Amino acid sequence: MKIPERDTAVFSTSAIDLFASALGAFILLVMLLFPYYRNAGRDEAFSRSEAVQQLRRRAEGQTDTLLSDADRMQSEIERLDRANQGVQREIVRLEQLLTDRKQQLSDVPVDWPELAETREPEPRAVTHGVEFSILGLATEARSFVIVIDMSGSMMNYADLMLRSIIDILEPLDEGNQFAFVGYQGNPMPTLWRFPGDGTLMQATEENLNLAREYARSLTRKFVGSTPTHFAMQAALEYPANAIILMSDGEPNTPPGFIIQDITALNQFRQTEIHTVAIGDYTHNRNLVLFMQTLARLNQGDFVGVSR
Repeated sequence: MKIPERDTAVFSTSAIDLFASALGAFILLVMLLFPYYRNAGRDEAFSRSEAVQQLRRRAEGQTDTLLSDADRMQSEIERLDRANQGVQREIVRLEQLLTDRKQQLSDVPVDWPELAETREPEPRAVTHGVEFSILGLATEARSFVIVIDMSGSMMNYADLMLRSIIDILEPLDEGNQFAFVGYQGNPMPTLWRFPGDGTLMQATEENLNLAREYARSLTRKFVGSTPTHFAMQAALEYPANAIILMSDGEPNTPPGFIIQDITALNQFRQTEIHTVAIGDYTHNRNLVLFMQTLARLNQGDFVGVSR
């Protein structure tokens, strides 16, 4: 009798598949859990490694923040730079506009009065309502700024200028205040002030003596050109009732522009502006017309002082 064949395999194909699946699952778990596996070593070393990782992550976060802030600041700098360029262009435009306006004003013709025969006037007698007469300039003013031309041409009339200044100081007393503003272009406009702090000084006998000595020192400093416009602008800053301009020559700036600008600045101040031509003024028609017009438009008088 034939014995039937029997399957003697220890494992069936199904069992092999089961083992293979279990091995694959184990390998997958090992791969997933591998970052969390502690290498052999002390717990203290592992803790330090974790702390370093945390510091690194924190530093990376701070770096990102700083980079973001840097980007924002760079954007703000670029915006401000564009705005500054716009401001610079506007400043250039306004400066050009101001230059054009000044040129237009200097080109405006001034109605000069006819020059009458000029004689050295006799001093005016003191009349009712007039405080006193200075070089023939009758005025009620009690405070004065004496503006002195110190250009190089004044060297020819140094003694005449000094006598004129002393004559102006002569009638002053403690009820008056005064100041000097000497001016010259050397080559830039330069002012010589007395008192030096740019204020008015009471006309006490002591102060008048100091003023006379200061006036004598000015006669040794005549040099340069004649920036009359600059000096008159400075004189209008004083709280004085009157300005007395003393000069022997035409200013650097066009006379018509000076007359218009100073008269406009003085519109609300209402400071008297008196003018004194020094030296051979009768031979200088333009100087006389300038000083006559400036005085007439500003409630003042004009006189000439010759040799």
